[in-house]
Amino acid sequence: MKRILIAALLFTAALACKKRDEAPVEPPPAPKPAVMQTKADDSQKKLATPQPSVTLAAGAPIPANGVALWLQGDDARAGKVAAWANPLVANVTATAASAAEQPEAVAGALNGHTVIRFDGDKNMLMTNIDISPARMPEATIIAVFSSKADAPTPLRKLYGDDNGAYDRAAGIDNRAEGKNYTLFTGKGVEGDFQLEKEKPYLTVDQLGAKDVSTWVNGHATLARVETDYGEALPNMYIGGTGTSYHEPWMGDVAEIIVYARALTDQERTQVEDYLAHKYALTLQRP
Repeated sequence: MKRILIAALLFTAALACKKRDEAPVEPPPAPKPAVMQTKADDSQKKLATPQPSVTLAAGAPIPANGVALWLQGDDARAGKVAAWANPLVANVTATAASAAEQPEAVAGALNGHTVIRFDGDKNMLMTNIDISPARMPEATIIAVFSSKADAPTPLRKLYGDDNGAYDRAAGIDNRAEGKNYTLFTGKGVEGDFQLEKEKPYLTVDQLGAKDVSTWVNGHATLARVETDYGEALPNMYIGGTGTSYHEPWMGDVAEIIVYARALTDQERTQVEDYLAHKYALTLQRP
């Protein structure tokens, strides 16, 4: 009897094991469909980057409307310049990407005022404004500067946002016959004036949507020269053309002002008079 009971139990256990072995195996879950990743268009990413909101303090000696950047050498401490800012203009800076790129603030170098000295090798500052036509169709760039070199090579740029298509940039170049200080026009290189080394200059570059006009020490040098600018780097650089090419400025920058619009003749004259008086420059108006 005991043997019969044990046999029955063994038979039942074997039957259960067989059913478990024959049970259908649940298939693994189907993989989720891959999400398509698309690369954002560069121009859209650039347009999505906000320009700094500029607040110009009351009583400034220059027109307040449309100021995008205003940097004065006097606002920098003597020594290496990691960041350059103006307490009169909120939220706008020019910074060095590394210690090697830091220019030097030199006190009393121009009519008792501090200048920012670029070594012609690695020094360059990146601003947080975008002067490309997509963001700033009209721009007026005003600078007080000097150069320690007047040879047309190597190429040297005072400012720029060039990514390889002759984008907005100005400085020494050998591709404009008879004039070593030039501007890019989007189509090539346009000669502006013959720069002399160690001489301070006050330049006004008025960049329109389709043309450029310039003044040097109050004297008109280019009048509505046709331009065809495309997309460019999303930041304006000082002391170079930007990151696509190595064209470092060798000399001093005392002050630089950028308006996100064209100035009237009266406004331009006001800025020129302020800078000429400050730095003891002689204007050559007709």
